[in-house]
Amino acid sequence: MEPRDIVQAAIDAYHAHDLDRCLSFYAPDVVVKRADGTIAMDGAEAVSARYAKSMSDHPNLHYDIPNRIAVGPYVIDEERVTGYSPGGPEVVRAVLVYRFDGALIREILILS
Repeated sequence: MEPRDIVQAAIDAYHAHDLDRCLSFYAPDVVVKRADGTIAMDGAEAVSARYAKSMSDHPNLHYDIPNRIAVGPYVIDEERVTGYSPGGPEVVRAVLVYRFDGALIREILILS
């Protein structure tokens, strides 16, 4: 699969609440960073814990991708996130930059 297909497969697995399948697309030492460079999640175990909590707290969360660009080992997604539980935001918009190492997501930079 190409990187753009891997990102979509990970999102599809997240929507299906299939945490194991979702994480199968991530490198064990994946790093998720915020725009300012701070680390939001360090390693697949941290991603797993955050995603499991998110799936539990917001069971209807859905990621729409109006734009996707793929260049070499990078995939850049414009995200529109909806389905937060009551009291949460109606819509959250962000840009995510995925960096691949082979067939696994090695790093994600969240711009929001």
